[in-house]
This record gives sequence, structure tokens and C-alpha cells, in this order.
Amino acid sequence: MFPQLKVPAEAPEAIGVDVKPSRLLSFTVLLAAGLLLFELAFFAFKGGGKPFQVATFIGLPITYSAIAAILRKSRRFVGYGPAFFSYAVVAIALLLMWLLDKFPAQWLGLDAKSPPAMALGKVFDAVLLILTVTVLTRLFGVGLPSVFLQKGRLKLGLTIGFAGFSAMAAFGAFEARDMGVSMSRLIGWAPWLLMFVLANGFFEELMVRGLFLKKFEPLVGPHLANIVTALVFTIGHAGVTYTADVLTFMAITLVFALIWGYIMQKTGALWGSALFHAGADVVIIIGIFAGVKI
Repeated sequence: MFPQLKVPAEAPEAIGVDVKPSRLLSFTVLLAAGLLLFELAFFAFKGGGKPFQVATFIGLPITYSAIAAILRKSRRFVGYGPAFFSYAVVAIALLLMWLLDKFPAQWLGLDAKSPPAMALGKVFDAVLLILTVTVLTRLFGVGLPSVFLQKGRLKLGLTIGFAGFSAMAAFGAFEARDMGVSMSRLIGWAPWLLMFVLANGFFEELMVRGLFLKKFEPLVGPHLANIVTALVFTIGHAGVTYTADVLTFMAITLVFALIWGYIMQKTGALWGSALFHAGADVVIIIGIFAGVKI
């Protein structure tokens, strides 16, 4: 982006040469920015009162969009621009989800806590995210391949994805017995269960990893990029209420998050990790539908 000049190693800033921030600084900035975005949104969705929700869901898009715009004009920190553009995209998508959160259930007259309402709500959120990503990336000339929305190594991705989904879904069905869920009840939930986990797997892989991995790699490298997204994803689950052992759950989540990021990087698309992720959600969603902790 800028011409490479030979400068004294001891004081490159003194003559106005672009200095790439250290990986440690970049790692810290990206981690902090991700945690701020996702944690504030998490607590706002969970409650906190209307003023807090308004401040969060209006303030986050404005803040991250402003930072992204400023970074585009910064010579030294321009490399952060794509990452903060993705943060802004997520913030805008979260605003739309907050504004329209209850629309599917209300429109169809469903109990918000019923499996059909939860499944349709998750599909609706996924559609909002896809539309936001598609519109904003096209508007600002950012290619969809940069967020892993491409064919990639499709055969490998689907092979890994379906294998992971099958193994994890089988585990979830086996665990359903210990939750007091009968086979007939599980079969009755099956359409809504599949709809929810497939939508959520795609939704979370795009929102937490797809939008960020390629943006982070020039700043911290592929391995640290995967670690940053995995940490943000894992810490974002610290407040969940559907498990009795949050620490163990977070440790398992971190391992899966690193695996899913690695799959996405190696296949060049999000299909494999999204399917694998969907399978891992089966046991969780069975517990949520049943109203028990896993």
C-alpha cells in the first residue's frame, strides 16, 4: 500500500515511514475490540434496561463505523481498517436483530419460548446477518470471498462438516435420554431442532470467524487470528445459563472454536465449520427445548 523505504532501524517514525504495529499490540487491540462488541451486545440482549439497550445497539454501530472510517485515512494504522469494518458490519446486524427480534414469533402468533418460535427466530437472525454482510460488502467494494462466502475446497469442507455434524448429532441424541427427552418427543422436535442448529452454525461461524479471520491475518498471522476469534467466541459464552458447569463448557468451547477456525482457514470457506458447529449445538438445543441444563 505504501512504498518501502530503507530507514534507520532505531527511529523509523522520525521520518514519517509507515510502521507496522507489533503482533502483540494488534492481538490485544483485536481481542479487546471483539470482546467489547460481543459482550456488550450479549448483556444488552439479556436485559439491562431499555436505556442500556438503546445506548449499546445505537452506540456500537456508530463507534465502530467511525473508527473504521478514521483508520482508512491513517497511514500507520490503516491495516486495522478491514477488521474494524467487519466489527461495524456485525454491530449494524446486531442493531437490526434487536429492533426486529420479536417479529417472527409475533407475526406468526407463536409462544416465544416454543421450539418453532426459537427456530424461526434463529433463521430470521441468520437472514438479517447475511443481508447486512452482502449489502455492506458490495456497497464498500469488499468481496464476499474475504468473509469466506465462497466455494473454497468444497468437497473437503463438506466431508469434514457432515462427518462432524453426524458424530455430534448422534452424541446429542444419545444424551437426550439423560435429559428425560423421549425418542418420540425428539422426533417431534426434529424439524425445528435441525432448522435452529443449521441456522445457528452458519450464523455464528460467519459472525465470529468468517468476517474476521482474513482481516486479522495480515496483522497477527493465521494462527493468532484463529486464537483471537476463538477467545472472543469462548468468552462470549461465559454468561450462558443452559449448562451447570460453565468453566468446563468454556474449555470445550475453546477447543471446538480453534478446530472450526482451522477448518475454515484450510478449506477457504465456512461450510465445513458451519456444519460441524451445527452438530455440536444439537445437545445444547435439545437441553434448551427441554428446559434443562446440560
